Amino acid sequence: MKKVPLFLALSLLSFVFAQEGPIRIKIPLDSTGMLIATPSRSEMPAQKLGLSSNRQLNLAELSAKDTASFETYSRRLALVQDSINATQKEIDNSKKRTASQMPPLEPKGEYEKQSEFDERKAKRERELGERMMRDYKPFAERLSELEKAKKKIEDNRSSLYCTLEIKTNLPASILLNNEEIGTSPSKFDRVLPGNTVIKLQKDNYEPWDTTLTLQPAQKLKLSVTLEEKSIFSKENEINFSKIIARDTTVQGYRARMERVKARIKQVDGEIKIILENFPKTYPPLEPKRPEETAQDFERRQIVWHDEEIRQAGVLKFKHEAYTNQLVRSLNTLENNIIATESQLIAETPPNAQITLGAYDVEREIFEFGVQDTAKVKSPFIFTGRVGIPRDTAKAMNRSTDGFLVGVSYLNYPFVSKDSSFNLAMKNLALSRKAVSLKVEGDFKPLSRFEIMEGYGKWRAHADSLLNGALKTNSCLDLDYVIGKKRCEGFGGADVAAVAEPSTQSGSSSGLGLSLGWRGWTRIFTFSAAAVLGTVAVMKHLDSVKYADKANEETKKMQSDPNRYNPSFPVWEENQKRYQNRSNESNNEKVSFSIGAGIFAIAGGLTFVF
Repeated sequence: MKKVPLFLALSLLSFVFAQEGPIRIKIPLDSTGMLIATPSRSEMPAQKLGLSSNRQLNLAELSAKDTASFETYSRRLALVQDSINATQKEIDNSKKRTASQMPPLEPKGEYEKQSEFDERKAKRERELGERMMRDYKPFAERLSELEKAKKKIEDNRSSLYCTLEIKTNLPASILLNNEEIGTSPSKFDRVLPGNTVIKLQKDNYEPWDTTLTLQPAQKLKLSVTLEEKSIFSKENEINFSKIIARDTTVQGYRARMERVKARIKQVDGEIKIILENFPKTYPPLEPKRPEETAQDFERRQIVWHDEEIRQAGVLKFKHEAYTNQLVRSLNTLENNIIATESQLIAETPPNAQITLGAYDVEREIFEFGVQDTAKVKSPFIFTGRVGIPRDTAKAMNRSTDGFLVGVSYLNYPFVSKDSSFNLAMKNLALSRKAVSLKVEGDFKPLSRFEIMEGYGKWRAHADSLLNGALKTNSCLDLDYVIGKKRCEGFGGADVAAVAEPSTQSGSSSGLGLSLGWRGWTRIFTFSAAAVLGTVAVMKHLDSVKYADKANEETKKMQSDPNRYNPSFPVWEENQKRYQNRSNESNNEKVSFSIGAGIFAIAGGLTFVF
């Protein structure tokens, strides 16, 4: 019987511990009673980093400046922001839990003073605030760390923003990825890196756009010239910036030139039709109004007629301006052809035959010749002299072993009916055992080509390229084509591209553009001479005026009975002051006269040189 109470006591004790103990073990079993295998830690799906994760974010790694990827910093920033939001939510929940655990404030008692109730209420609020701060303090500290990390990541990402500066020849709307962001000229400091589409738009002007990839922290400057919309048809329209680009072969440039010539013929025909149809499209003159006098109607008729002439002149002006641009694009394309033909191509002929002739002991040079006439594409014959030291020449014993020949020729082959040949030889290089030798001499013409058809014309052009008579002009670019600048030897900025024609008498729009440097120099020098001469005359008159005043003071001093009184030197002081002013004006007159003479001489020299 003693075992029964002992068993009951142990059972009661186990029941108590089971109710209060926090540790419980549950073995997962299936419906048949078999043990279910649980996944290992490595097999469990990864949770989103943050408060919902079993581990906190590594803020030191996330805020490190260790990449040049804008997207990486953006992902890190989103990750930290998610954790900030979660931490803030935990703080709010902590406050709510703490407030719910506080005993409610008992209502004011019947015999309780208002001051006592207010003190009790304030005490409870202080206690609630202290409990809240104690409960959410770890979350607040974590929130502060997250905010600091967020600021560092934002700074790291800001350092990768791109800078975009756009300048145009006239104000235009700027669209970045189809979103209008401002008006040119403008500079933008926080442009996202990556694929970017930039567009420029302005009424009555052709739209401009480009697509590019901005690298992190890149600084890009764009200078764009917008072109006015043409009055001519869009068919076969010429894009000047693309057609003059140096990105093709000689044959490609010639094909572009044919396109430009066809466009010139096309617009010449279109302007005739436009002018023929213009009177039909021009608004007719409104009939005489009842309240209008004959003189007023006549004046209105004159204005209407002058406006018709002006508008027709504008059409002619636009045709001339556009034609001039087309002609200048032809000049630029021809310049591109010369640049392409002038390119040097280097080659090392392996079968070149070297022949050493007489050796000049005093000058230490060999007469020699090199030829490779058997080569199909680049045959040549070269004769000249090569410098070789006497000891080396003696050791060589006229052997050509170890010599290496290199030639360079223009990218302007002679084209026959069957093939093309690189005959425009420019330079020959000779080396022996990796040591360059000084060579003088000339390439000789090959007789078998001289009898071929077209060789003479080709030879003349090749010689012009070789001797520099034909050379590229770096001035010929897009600004020249559209008439923004002059290029020596190719005409200047097109007057028609600067100002529209005027029907007013005495109009001189654009006239100064054709004066040239001599004209502008004469205007400047003679104007400066005139100004300095005028100032010199004024200084001369001042000198005479002050000299007269000094003489008057001298006469007053001589007639003053107190002139010998030391305490009364007024006349003497005035005389000296006026005399000094006269001398200063005279010196300045001389200086300005010399300057005027120098500028006048400089202007006169422009008539001689």
